[in-house]
Amino acid sequence: MSAPVSPTPTTTEMPYLTVTPVLELSDQTTKPGAKLKFGQQAVIPFYSRYAKGLVGISVTVDSVKAPDADVDGLPLKDEDKAKIRGKYFFFVKETLTNIDGANLAGIQAPTLMATTKSGGFPGTLFSIGREITVTGCAEHIFAPDDFAAKGAVYETCRLQFGVPNDPIASLMYTGKPYDTADKSVTWRK
Repeated sequence: MSAPVSPTPTTTEMPYLTVTPVLELSDQTTKPGAKLKFGQQAVIPFYSRYAKGLVGISVTVDSVKAPDADVDGLPLKDEDKAKIRGKYFFFVKETLTNIDGANLAGIQAPTLMATTKSGGFPGTLFSIGREITVTGCAEHIFAPDDFAAKGAVYETCRLQFGVPNDPIASLMYTGKPYDTADKSVTWRK
C-alpha cells in the first residue's frame, strides 16, 4: 500500500498579511532624497501580502476645469460640491511597473503628498474603499491579479482640486525606507 498523497495547496501563502517586512535599498532602487521630473520613473522597494519586490513608479499631473456634471457625481454633500464648483481638477496619474516579477497583486498605489506652486496643498477627496472616477481620471484602488509578472503595469489616477494659478508643482513619496523629508523621493514639474 502506498502512502497517501497530500493534495496540492490551492492558495498562495501570505507571509506579509500580519508581518511588515523590512524594505531594503539596493543598487537597483532610487536613492533616498532623489529629485525627479514628472514622468521619470523611481524604483522603490515594495511589498504585498505575498512578497517583497521592486516597483517602478512614474507620475504625471494634468489639470482641467472641473465640469459640473463630474462635480455632481462626486460622493459629497451639496455644500461640499458647491466649494469645488469653478475650481480645477488635478489628475495625479500614477503608473506602477512590476520590475522584478514579485507577486504584488492587490497592492495599493502609494498616496503621494502633493504640494502646490505656492507651497500649499491641493484639496483632496478621501474615500475609504470607494473608487472616485471622473472624466479623464479613473481611480483603481488595488492592483490587478496579473500584477505578479515582471513588466506588468498598473495605472491609477487620484483626484485632487484647486485653482489654476496654483497647480500641483511636486509630489513626494514618503513610504519606508524613504520616510523622512530628507529621504523622500520627489517628482517636480
